[in-house]
Amino acid sequence: MDFSPYSNGWPLEVWQEICPEFTYSVVDSQYFPDWLPTNFAEKLNSGVYAASGNTETYVAIFMGFRIDNDEIDEHPYVVAFDKQTGSGYGGFIHHGDWKGRTTRIPEDMERLMNSSGIGVYFNFERKPTSRSGSLIELKRLGILNGYETSVSVVERMRNKEQQK
Repeated sequence: MDFSPYSNGWPLEVWQEICPEFTYSVVDSQYFPDWLPTNFAEKLNSGVYAASGNTETYVAIFMGFRIDNDEIDEHPYVVAFDKQTGSGYGGFIHHGDWKGRTTRIPEDMERLMNSSGIGVYFNFERKPTSRSGSLIELKRLGILNGYETSVSVVERMRNKEQQK
């Protein structure tokens, strides 16, 4: 698993407005962060904003569902903010190793994408079935593991950065 630091394009307050702590929201391409690299955003079918935190830290994730040939990969951007200062540290996680990170594209979805493009709205195995809800729902659905792994990676990298 690799981590690439990448500047966050939104302040803490924007993230908190888009995704309050302990919630998630499924979005189409028109609601992707406008600061994502274009070559990355163009490969995404849809995404999920999710956030957690504690008294000191707010952690936000944009989990992009990237189309890769006949598979869908979870490709997260994650940022951790210090609530006192508003400073954030974030980046992309590549080649994640959590269970379920890569799944086959369902045949019906593949047919729709062939006629309408990769942005076609379609539910698939790792995508939440509701448009929004609590992180508890993602845990119950068995799809929170990638989010949890992403948070632990960015926290570890942020701590290393702070120790320099």
